[in-house]
Amino acid sequence: MSQVRRHDRNEGTNSMASLLTRRRSLVGIGAGAVAAAVGAPRKARAEGRKLQLAYGVAVVDPSTAPWLSAAKTGGFWQEAGLDVQVTGFNGAGPALQLLASGQVDAVFTGTPDAMRMIEVGIPIRTVANAYDHNHNYPAVLADSPIQRIEDFRGKRMGLQTMTGSIYLWEKVLLQTHKMSFGDLATVIPVGTGATAVHALQSNQIDILGEWHGHYALLEIVFGLKLRKFDQDPALAEYSFVQAFFVRDELIQKEPDTVTGLLRGIAQGIRFAIENPQAAVRGHFEQFPNSRPTGVPLESAVEQSAKVIRLNVELSTKTTLARQWGAASPQQIDSVRDALIEAGILQKKLPWQDYYTPQFNAAMNGYDVDAVVRKAKAAG
Repeated sequence: MSQVRRHDRNEGTNSMASLLTRRRSLVGIGAGAVAAAVGAPRKARAEGRKLQLAYGVAVVDPSTAPWLSAAKTGGFWQEAGLDVQVTGFNGAGPALQLLASGQVDAVFTGTPDAMRMIEVGIPIRTVANAYDHNHNYPAVLADSPIQRIEDFRGKRMGLQTMTGSIYLWEKVLLQTHKMSFGDLATVIPVGTGATAVHALQSNQIDILGEWHGHYALLEIVFGLKLRKFDQDPALAEYSFVQAFFVRDELIQKEPDTVTGLLRGIAQGIRFAIENPQAAVRGHFEQFPNSRPTGVPLESAVEQSAKVIRLNVELSTKTTLARQWGAASPQQIDSVRDALIEAGILQKKLPWQDYYTPQFNAAMNGYDVDAVVRKAKAAG
């Protein structure tokens, strides 16, 4: 029998019910730091309206620069009068819990956990769909005999984490191929970076479940050769997968703040497309711990720029079309229905309960030429 921690309807419902009774608790890596940062009264200061943006992964690595640091590197948030502080957390749950309790202002994470919270009445909503397609998919070593997802039966899978979006989307992907985790020999957590590389190369696992940016890191920094199952039709169908969330209260009371946050991100993505090296340098300045140790700065910049160049493809199509952040009702409904079928959601809520399109035009209404000039002029 497969050795895997099982997440079923009851677990999801119980965890959400538990969340409702613990909305003021702080859980996860970095929670203490955020508590200290947000403990002071919220008021506008000379340097701008302070906003706390939580990321559902503990390490804010350079692959996230287009969405989490390039807006500050290019000065776009500052131009909007915002002082945005980004903090990483160990999973979507802790980050979203902080949003629900008002400890942070926005969250960048996967949609399944947020949709579960909305299902039980937590007043949060998607304000921007981050990626053009699903970024969670499995991979094997390039010389593996595994050629198709159907070949996963009886094999060993390692996931970055046994909770959150990666776990949930691997579950959905298997289900579309008439399988479940129970059809695999084992499913274990392997983390990311060196630990994931070791698990694959030491034959502890046959299949790795990660996301697009981390695969780029493994290929470029660690030299891993992979066969990626990133062209499966289910990945194209389920494209409402990673997003920015805020509380309904912020949408209602401070729409200009939300617009400034999102427009800055859209500008930052375009900045990173035009000059990934400058995006890396800015990211290292904002997150010094994300810079590789024992590597000369210029080498680290060039390596990480290659990672960004690959990862920003997740948002390039809509960014160039001036449609970044938009999600269609069909995109949202298809994800909702897949999550219901997988036992992750229980209610068939209307798409408007999950997402508002009211910021689409404003967040994309920036001077493209000015952003491109700024990116080209950056170091």
